[in-house]
Amino acid sequence: MDINHFHCPGCGQRVESWVARRPEFHCPGCARRFHSNYRRSLKRSALFGLLFWIGGTALGCLLIDPWQVVFVFAIEFGGLLAFAAAFLLHRYTIRITPDS
Repeated sequence: MDINHFHCPGCGQRVESWVARRPEFHCPGCARRFHSNYRRSLKRSALFGLLFWIGGTALGCLLIDPWQVVFVFAIEFGGLLAFAAAFLLHRYTIRITPDS
C-alpha cells in the first residue's frame, strides 16, 4: 500500500500522506476511522537496518582477512545495503486498516 496516495475505500476521497502517517486518523470526506502502523513499521525497519549493518560487518570480519578491507566495505557498501533493506522492509510493511 502506498501511504503517499491513500484513498478512502468508502468514499474514494484522497487522504493526505501526513494524515495517514498518524496512528489513528479519519477520512475528511466520510469521517471513517482508520488505524496505521506507520510509526511501528518505521522503528522496526530502522532496527532491522542497524542489525543488518552490524551483522554484515561481523560476517565480513569472519570471511575477509585484513580488517582495513572490512572497515572500508562496512562503511561504503554496508551502509547502502542496510539502508536499502530497511527502506524496502518499511515500504512493504505499512498497513492501514479500517476501525471495526
